[in-house]
Amino acid sequence: MDEYLPMFLAEGREHVQELNLAVVQIEETPDDQNVVDEIFRIAHSLKGMSATMGFANMAALTHEMEDVFELLRQRQGGLERIAIDVLFQCLDALSAAVESIDETGEENIQPQALIESLRGLVRDRTPEQESERLGIDAPLPGELTELADGRRVIQISATLDEDVSMPAVRAYMVLSVIAGYGETLKCIPSPEAVDTFDGREIDAWVVSERTDTEIQDAVASVPEVAEVHVFEAVSDTALDAPDEVAEAVTAPPAPPIEALAVDVPAGEAPVTAPTPAAPPAAEKAAPAAKEKNQSSNKHGGSSTVRVDAERLDQLMHFMGELVLHRTQVEALIQQADVPGLSQAMQNLTRTSHALQSMVMQVRMIPVEAVFLRFPRLVRDLSTKLGKQVDLQLVGKDTELDRTVVDALGDPLVHLVRNSLDHGLEGVEERIAAGKPATGTLEISARHAGGNVIITVADDGRGINARKVAEKAAERGLIDPAAVDSIDMARAVELLFTAGFSTAEVTSDISGRGVGMDAVRAAIRGLGGEVIMTSEMGKGTSAQIRLPLTLAIMAALIVEADGRPFAIPLDRIERTVRVADQAVRSVAGRKMLVLTDGVLPIVDASEHYGGATVADAEYAVVVRGNGDRFALTVSRMVGQHELVTRPLPPEISDGAALSGAAVLSDGQIALIVDCDAVVDVPVSA
Repeated sequence: MDEYLPMFLAEGREHVQELNLAVVQIEETPDDQNVVDEIFRIAHSLKGMSATMGFANMAALTHEMEDVFELLRQRQGGLERIAIDVLFQCLDALSAAVESIDETGEENIQPQALIESLRGLVRDRTPEQESERLGIDAPLPGELTELADGRRVIQISATLDEDVSMPAVRAYMVLSVIAGYGETLKCIPSPEAVDTFDGREIDAWVVSERTDTEIQDAVASVPEVAEVHVFEAVSDTALDAPDEVAEAVTAPPAPPIEALAVDVPAGEAPVTAPTPAAPPAAEKAAPAAKEKNQSSNKHGGSSTVRVDAERLDQLMHFMGELVLHRTQVEALIQQADVPGLSQAMQNLTRTSHALQSMVMQVRMIPVEAVFLRFPRLVRDLSTKLGKQVDLQLVGKDTELDRTVVDALGDPLVHLVRNSLDHGLEGVEERIAAGKPATGTLEISARHAGGNVIITVADDGRGINARKVAEKAAERGLIDPAAVDSIDMARAVELLFTAGFSTAEVTSDISGRGVGMDAVRAAIRGLGGEVIMTSEMGKGTSAQIRLPLTLAIMAALIVEADGRPFAIPLDRIERTVRVADQAVRSVAGRKMLVLTDGVLPIVDASEHYGGATVADAEYAVVVRGNGDRFALTVSRMVGQHELVTRPLPPEISDGAALSGAAVLSDGQIALIVDCDAVVDVPVSA
């Protein structure tokens, strides 16, 4: 089973996260039947995967959780608070088990205490209820007639070998194949009982337009299936007579059983089944795409493929090399005079641009992958803090490079925790301030050019600049005499100081001073920036601006002291000739006077270890760390797409550089870290 372990880990993490979100949703809207059905689907998939892979404790715990989930179908008004809390404890245990399997190969979970808690929430079933849950009895003809609703129903009966080694696995595979050929109305064993199945006879009643031979051959291809019989159970023409049947309400079909690659024992070829019809939520796809998928499914294919992340990284690496080689060829063409070469180069450039765009899209995943963790986080923290919070997630479909999404989770968690602990007030304080009792926390994402902007905003008390200044003075970060002069912008900068915190008491939520500085460092490491704004009594907003991808970037190539440097294009506001502008000296520092402000001058040659260039010809107006400054250079080469590479630690440590890139002429251009290039005063 080692071959399928990576797939199990990836899908296990997804299922646990989806269950966390679904339980939060069902707590808010307990009568949402779609969410209830989704919970059962996810829980059953997780249980089946765990049992198949041999992780019995995970399967046992998930099985008991299903009994609690079943209460959602038996009562109105949802589950009690204590039941929700127990379910979250179970999900935390399952999440820890998945991580333990990844690290050690063992699940390291002792579920008995949680199982006892779950059983205490569920009343014993009557024999009739247990029989119905396990799907022991075959459907009656009248029941099939109702479920068929005028359609043809076939019965598929499969018998496993007498010496079948894993009957539950084979039953799962058989039912998975059958589910791809039509709508399963009823099956024995039922989806809930398939993982504990130990018999040989498998029956399914299916609405299908496929031929009996097709279905029979597909089921017979499952290993250890001895016999398969397919025959008509309800004819589509036999339903025209009784009026009462025509008026019958069609019962909701049983959900199709999902096929999992992990169900196939090592050493055997997997059985490929057509993908079942998409759920209603997927019907928003474009008609052309839907038709294409349906066509693919008819031929036994799948519309999605799970690819190892390392292969995507390699694909991006080679795409970057292609961009570099294309740039080199473009430079050579300018020196050559070969008929038709220029047109050929244009065609190559157009095709490589299209390929580059496609590779970038393959690596893109929705930021929803990060957002999904916050409903549970906000629910737990707001309960612990005694606050009422309305969480709003906006722009979940906004896509980012996979590498960026993976690294974005921790910084966002810091910001959300700060908003809940420091930003949003308690109920009484909000009412006294004339605000609604429930605070609002909005996490949004949107595209802006070649960047993605993610914002965490609350309508809380805002930042108290004086309180921040007093705390900073206590810690020796500023002179006590300067407390009165600290404005909001400077107070925000103090919050980003390492080790700084305004919390009066250290807790497991905040107060250790390892929050905002970690956020800035992480975002800078991704080539982005963090800008925080606040207004007393109205709230605080933290805006993160990130590049869409870290591998290929558009940059302006400049020269300083004869050496090439690259400035990220999205950080540049404009370029000016130094000779056309006024330069003044303020407190011993050179300042560039522009029509829209006075900016500090940073000489690129002097800053990066060269000699000061007195006759710097150009100044590049750059945004960094929330402010602007003018970087003076001797020459501007032009705009290029660069394949970025990290710098060795001995070079990057302490330097205002974020990486390097090879230019078309073979030179190495260092990439300027606009946030770290200079400590620009807030008042500048």
